[in-house]
Amino acid sequence: MTTTVSFASASDTREQKPRLQELGPGAYGYISDFDPNCGFVVGDEHVVLIDTRPTPRMARDFLAAIRTVTDKPIRTIVLTHYHAVRVMGASAFDEVREIVA
Repeated sequence: MTTTVSFASASDTREQKPRLQELGPGAYGYISDFDPNCGFVVGDEHVVLIDTRPTPRMARDFLAAIRTVTDKPIRTIVLTHYHAVRVMGASAFDEVREIVA
């Protein structure tokens, strides 16, 4: 018997419907029922992102969700690890000054 296992979420073709969820004071997840999830922290002066979404278009949707919470500038992106679904949206955030990986 041969079993085929797909890599990461490659076989998951369900439509992503992320939602914004407050996880704690100033900490938010942009989450769905499955991969990829990301989030952000609203600080006193700026916002720090944690991962950025799979594409610039999806990242712009993430940005729109962030803007429902705060208009503070996004200055830092923290990329937790290199998987395309986590990092490819980084180019959509023009105001970022620092990327930590």
